[in-house]
Amino acid sequence: MKYRILLVSLFLFVFSFDTFAHQPEIDKQNTLKSDTIMIGSEPDYPPYCMVDENGNAVGFSLDLFKAAAAAVDLKVNVKIGVWNRIKQDLAEGRLDALPLVGRTPEREKIFDFTMPYLSMHGAVFVREGTKGINSVEDLKNKEVAVMEGDNAEEFVRRKNISNKIITTKTFEEAFRNLASGQYDAVITHRVMGINLLKKMGIESVKPLDFQIQEFRQDFCFAVQEGNSALLSRLNEGLSIIIANDTYEKIRLKWFGPAVKEGMTAKEIARITVYVFIPLFLIMSVIWIFVLRREVKRRTKSLEEEISRHKNTLEQLRKQKLLLNEMEKISKVGGWEYDVQTGVINWTEGMYNIYGLKRDEYDPSDYKKNTDFYYPEYKEQIIQAFANTLETGKPYDLQAKLKSAENEEKWVRLRGRPEIENGEVVRVYGNLLDVTEMKLISDEIKERGERISLLLNSTAEGIYGIDLEGRCTFCNTSALALLGFDDNNQVIGKNMHELVHHTRADGTEYPESECRIFQAFKAGEGTHADDEVMWKSDGTSFQAEYFSYPIRQDGDIIGCVITFWDITQRKEDEEELKNLKDDLERQVEERTAELQDKVEKLNKSQKAMLYMVEDLNSITAELQEERRKLELSNKELEAFAYSVSHDLRAPLRAINGFSGFLMEDYADKLDEEGKRQLYVIRQNAEKMDALIADILNLSRISRAEINFTEVDMYSLAKSKFDEIATDEEKQEFEFSISELPPAVGDKNLLGQLWQNLIGNALKYSSKSENKRIEIGYRENSDKVIYYIKDEGAGFNPKYKDKLFGVFQRLHRDNEFEGTGVGLAVVQRVVHRHGGEIWAEGEVNKGATFYFSMRRSDKSSNS
Repeated sequence: MKYRILLVSLFLFVFSFDTFAHQPEIDKQNTLKSDTIMIGSEPDYPPYCMVDENGNAVGFSLDLFKAAAAAVDLKVNVKIGVWNRIKQDLAEGRLDALPLVGRTPEREKIFDFTMPYLSMHGAVFVREGTKGINSVEDLKNKEVAVMEGDNAEEFVRRKNISNKIITTKTFEEAFRNLASGQYDAVITHRVMGINLLKKMGIESVKPLDFQIQEFRQDFCFAVQEGNSALLSRLNEGLSIIIANDTYEKIRLKWFGPAVKEGMTAKEIARITVYVFIPLFLIMSVIWIFVLRREVKRRTKSLEEEISRHKNTLEQLRKQKLLLNEMEKISKVGGWEYDVQTGVINWTEGMYNIYGLKRDEYDPSDYKKNTDFYYPEYKEQIIQAFANTLETGKPYDLQAKLKSAENEEKWVRLRGRPEIENGEVVRVYGNLLDVTEMKLISDEIKERGERISLLLNSTAEGIYGIDLEGRCTFCNTSALALLGFDDNNQVIGKNMHELVHHTRADGTEYPESECRIFQAFKAGEGTHADDEVMWKSDGTSFQAEYFSYPIRQDGDIIGCVITFWDITQRKEDEEELKNLKDDLERQVEERTAELQDKVEKLNKSQKAMLYMVEDLNSITAELQEERRKLELSNKELEAFAYSVSHDLRAPLRAINGFSGFLMEDYADKLDEEGKRQLYVIRQNAEKMDALIADILNLSRISRAEINFTEVDMYSLAKSKFDEIATDEEKQEFEFSISELPPAVGDKNLLGQLWQNLIGNALKYSSKSENKRIEIGYRENSDKVIYYIKDEGAGFNPKYKDKLFGVFQRLHRDNEFEGTGVGLAVVQRVVHRHGGEIWAEGEVNKGATFYFSMRRSDKSSNS
């Protein structure tokens, strides 16, 4: 730049004179509260203030400010924010300074400014190919965009450049909108605008050739109005870096070499005679006085600095000893790698972990260091380190090594990069011996797996909750009972709100009234069998549960709930209760009838005296029969409870514990013991099935029939598809005619088809010719359906025993069964007013016929 030497020299003269003249005042003001200041920087004002790819604030003005601050021993912290925000933060004292502020009349009212270090001209940016804008005057009726709070906004409003001024949060937003077709123009500084467009990759927006002469801006550092102490030190720092060429180096870094204009010999001579010689003489006198004061000040400062350095060295020595002890105790070591020199430095803890001595091992070969690791981890570590060098991303690994002392260890390796100007210059990290933690973790994991296996092996649902009612664990049976597929659907959820929120009658069940909640809050257990639990699909089931508090160090931390579905048991109890009520009603009816007869006989006593004794005897017998019936009723009720609970519960226990015995002690039992356990389980399962079949037969005998028209074809076919396995569907030839509909209860007829088709599949399983045929015959008022197979068949002389309860014509080792299935079929047919019979021969198959009332539709056909 022309006359640069002149300008710098004049500034040094003025500043030196001002320093000398006002030295006492400056010394007084230069007492800042802190040597660390906070400044604000914009993220999108290239190349002056912006953010690099790592999120760090960079730019010409930021580097210049940091250099000026360093020259006067100030430390700088940077806060990144949009212009409007950081400008407001400085005005309100939340920031100490801003590095790039254009000096305008409006801003001089709220900020104090250093001397200017940069001048920029404004420019008009438009989309490529825009016509009709050749001067500032052409913008009068155009849409002009500027950044809110920027000096460009102040300028266009002060000069009334346009009637349509639009503000944006950032210039990035303004340029992006301009490129997409919004606005007519954007006004900002030429250099910044060009750099920002280049950074954004926008090529369709260009600056116009003419300059806005009135929009020439001097840029300075700005401080809060009245902060003369900081302003003075920033002026001093700025003058120092201009004088020692730091300013020029920073300018070359960001803008490259400038094209200098040549100076004539005459101009050089004029500057020398009229400026340098007088300036040199004046400055010599001034600097003598200044330097003498500075020597005294710096001598005292140097003595204080030496004292501080001694204290620092002593503290560092103590900290190093402390660090070595801490590394030994915590089994950790630190390391660093200098990318330029390739040198790796270790702390003492690193040598301890690897079992090495500092004077016997050089750690600078990173790949050699990885030789301590097992092969499955070595390549992973090398790749992670290389990836950090290449991408700047940290790593955190766990690996197994064998130390120089032949000791196996588990360690955690962590590495972090140090980045300058987008390049990794150093990698540092630590190595932590986690062998004990690994062993403890593995043991805890193994114990957890054993506990989880035990919990998931139980038939009962088990879950735990914390003090807030949130689920902490849930076994497989609980998930199945509640209709959930995954633990994640319940863990952390409030179990009362999830499965226990509503009573059986549909009313809300507040958590505060819940017996589980009340019991464990009181530190007690509880039991209930008169509540319901709700599944994930919105349906409920009768549940019985036990709840007990969980204690840790004497404090209750939650509770565990064990529960199971007792819907079937409740239904069985209800059915037995109904049977009891029916028996009582029948006894009362018969008693009433007998009493009526007694009364009639009493009226005819004179004519029938010879029957008095007989009647008295009959009455006594009836009373005895009533007593027996009442006793039988009570026994029946007790039997029902035993069947539904006392018999089946021990069977489940026998089956469950024999299963645990087989799983946990199989290796301790000989073959005979295993066989006997198998027999126990097989007979327990058979007994449970027999009880279930008896109850099923009873339910069918008492179930209310809902007569509707039933599609017998679809019902029979669906039952075959439901009970036949995929293998049976391939092996069997299944033939079914277009059966006419029947009038009956669909559920009971479904049970009928299920039992008949199940028997056909079972008794044909060993036959070579596997074929099942379902058809029908018709007569005047009924339809006769039949199912025919070519299986084991039966001896015709025993056909009357086929439909008796527990009557079987085959041994269990030939075909399994309880002898109740055909009794159920006969009961269903009889309840529909029909008949059932069978035909068959041994090893030639069997055919079962049953008749049903015709429906109107089958009658019409």
